Amino acid sequence: MGLRFDPVGGGQFQQAIKSIVEAERQPIKQLEVRKGREEAKMKLFQDFKAKFQGFDKTLSEFVDFRNFRELKVDLGDGGGFLGVTIDKDLAQPGTYTLEVDQLARRSSVISNGFEDPEKKNLGIGYVVVFKPDGNRAEIFVDEDSASLRGVANLINKQTDSPIRASVVKDGSDPDRPWRIIMTSKNEGSDDGVEFPDLYFLDGDEDLFLDDSQDAQNARLKLDGFPIEAEGNAVKDFLQGVNLQLKQARPGQPITISITEDHQKIGGKVKGLVDQINGILGFINQQNRVDDKTDTRTTFAGDTSLQSVEYRLRNLLHEGFPVGDPDTDNFRFVFLNQIGVEFGKDGQVVFKEEKFTKVLEGDFAGIAEAITGKHGFASQLREVVTQYTKTGDGLLASRESSMKSKIRKIDDDIGNKEKRLEQKTAALIGQFSRLQGTLAKMQQQQGQLAAMGAGGGSNIVSQLLGG
Repeated sequence: MGLRFDPVGGGQFQQAIKSIVEAERQPIKQLEVRKGREEAKMKLFQDFKAKFQGFDKTLSEFVDFRNFRELKVDLGDGGGFLGVTIDKDLAQPGTYTLEVDQLARRSSVISNGFEDPEKKNLGIGYVVVFKPDGNRAEIFVDEDSASLRGVANLINKQTDSPIRASVVKDGSDPDRPWRIIMTSKNEGSDDGVEFPDLYFLDGDEDLFLDDSQDAQNARLKLDGFPIEAEGNAVKDFLQGVNLQLKQARPGQPITISITEDHQKIGGKVKGLVDQINGILGFINQQNRVDDKTDTRTTFAGDTSLQSVEYRLRNLLHEGFPVGDPDTDNFRFVFLNQIGVEFGKDGQVVFKEEKFTKVLEGDFAGIAEAITGKHGFASQLREVVTQYTKTGDGLLASRESSMKSKIRKIDDDIGNKEKRLEQKTAALIGQFSRLQGTLAKMQQQQGQLAAMGAGGGSNIVSQLLGG
């Protein structure tokens, strides 16, 4: 019986080609496994690199004394009467006594009462005021706006108007409780406006000014000296100190105490220590190796990381200069003296209570040791910059090298895939030609068998493997 052959791409031919291609693909699979390891290592490296990214922002808080310093304000029992905000770059620590005798006030008027604030019964007319510069401001009221609320809306729509208006309900007159109050937009005598009479015609109700208040400045006493302020929000009352006057309290001085905020400063130092620990912790983790660790995907024993660790640990053990080298006050401050120490696990420990105590006793000295020209923060910035700077920084160079290696593997995979495609096409061509030859021989065998040429048949069968 003769052999039967399947079409090209199926059966014996398909399996033969598949086996050959699979064997030829093994180097590609090995490259893909290698690429996976390199990508895992790249991701790990980028995690490490990310731990440096916040350093610049954190170190900006330590670039000089003023950035490092934090201030706080204590008002004692005066918080309900006074608000204080400070610019730490300008303000100076100190204690001040402030007495608020009188708040600043806007000029204002209130109208007579009306039964209905929505009823359009005023006719037509004008609301006229004189600005502080003497110029006249007029607001025309037509019949569509001839109600208390209508007048108030017209006034408030005028962006350049020096006044604003509100409709209020006054319970002192139940029959006619609704009134309009018009007030200058700014406090103080210099920003007061003058309200003349209101001018309306053909109305069913008269609108007139029932009462008024003149603008006035705030009156204060600072350390016993009388001072006037044009408004209740007093910018730069003292250098870098802004006041918000809330309530007058004549005869009852408020003590304003501005001091260094040691707790907040300690928080900044702790944040810096935490970032250093993040880097050291990562390096320590890479050096923890056991029989299950695949060192091809980690940085165990990596000299670059060891260099980072070495520089950081050395810096943390150094002393930092304080004072004038030409005087007896010159000395070195070590971080362990201010509560920054190494723990048994190799991490840096920040002892906030110790730091605060030392800071309270020698704020200027500790600040110089940390923020001075040759202080800890400046030297740390130099170390970190060597790794983080773009272009030739260690981190950038290392990342570029790793990316280049991954690209090289991609190129190798691409080239081998291309050669494999060419080889697969050649194999299919060879097997196609072989199948054609065998099919022709099979056909000839059948013809010989039909003619009774048994011997020939046997020869063909032998050639075909039968």
